[in-house]
Amino acid sequence: MNSVKLNHSVPVELGEQSYQIHVDFGLKNHLADHLAPWNQGQQWVVLTQQAIFDIYQPVVNQLKSAGFRIETIIVPGDESAKHIQHAESVWSQMVAMGCDRSSILLALGGGVVGDLGGFVAATYMRGIPFIQVPTTLLAMVDSAIGGKTAVNLTAGKNLVGAIYQPKAVLIDPDFLATLPRRNVISSLAEAVKYGFIRDSSIFDTFETRFDDLVSLNDEALLSEIIAKSCRIKAQIVSNDQFENGERRLLNYGHTIGHAFETLQAYQGLYHGEAVLYGMKCAGFISHKQGLLSDLEYQRAKAVLDRFELPALAEVTADQVLGVVAHDKKMINGKLNFILLDRIGNGLVSTDVSEDDIRQSLSAVQ
Repeated sequence: MNSVKLNHSVPVELGEQSYQIHVDFGLKNHLADHLAPWNQGQQWVVLTQQAIFDIYQPVVNQLKSAGFRIETIIVPGDESAKHIQHAESVWSQMVAMGCDRSSILLALGGGVVGDLGGFVAATYMRGIPFIQVPTTLLAMVDSAIGGKTAVNLTAGKNLVGAIYQPKAVLIDPDFLATLPRRNVISSLAEAVKYGFIRDSSIFDTFETRFDDLVSLNDEALLSEIIAKSCRIKAQIVSNDQFENGERRLLNYGHTIGHAFETLQAYQGLYHGEAVLYGMKCAGFISHKQGLLSDLEYQRAKAVLDRFELPALAEVTADQVLGVVAHDKKMINGKLNFILLDRIGNGLVSTDVSEDDIRQSLSAVQ
């Protein structure tokens, strides 16, 4: 065990909706202590997936032993869980369990569980408290923070949802010990994104310590990269909770990435893998438009090329553009596309053309 600090507390400043992000190795072994301030004898619900529950049922049992009235609801183990029919199923099970407005939902899982759980909490009886306990690196550095909740439609990803903040985000990097390498690589996409759009020191870490990050073999490094990512996300969300300006920067790589996910019906690429391809496209466009220098473009490309990605399924530019036309970032007929003018500084552009996107797709396929 390293002697350096392995725990961090990051505030998300949102007035009455403010909360804390806690990053602490071994937190799951003391989860009851962290949740005790909210436990008033009400019904709690753990929303999770079977594979996660099979491993971490002892964590739920510890809560029961500590006096929590708690039940578990299992949802599908993939993106298909983010469908309105599964939200309806969860609502119905909560009614059968006697959940009322004092009940608390605990989202134990990755981004799918967090997105669905937050959406259910935001809408059940017009809103009940929920707490995020992310078990994947992707959720720890991104999706569990900021209050974005949603389900998918056939037309696109996350088209129905709400901004609804959790009461806390409790992060234990020990959960990551069971993650396959592919999940880790996919999840690190959101961390390197922060290096591109806001903090070049994160990008520098990926340049110099990529193998250590992917192997998760340095607890201090892992704790630091999670905390840095959380601080950036928290700061941006605090400044722009409802994505009217600065928060759009968090969509770097996501516009085209979401199109890839939609066209593959969420069955091919992992979310982070799609975003990595999207960042390759966005970097290409940034360079093509003269924003990103030759040197920085090559540095960015070299780091992104180190990520092991499955081959991109054959999709046409017309298909991608068709999905992009329905993207949430399309405002008043103009696409808000995130580009870079240097590593560590993202910007919102409304000048990305169809031809820009077509050429970027040719460059990565």
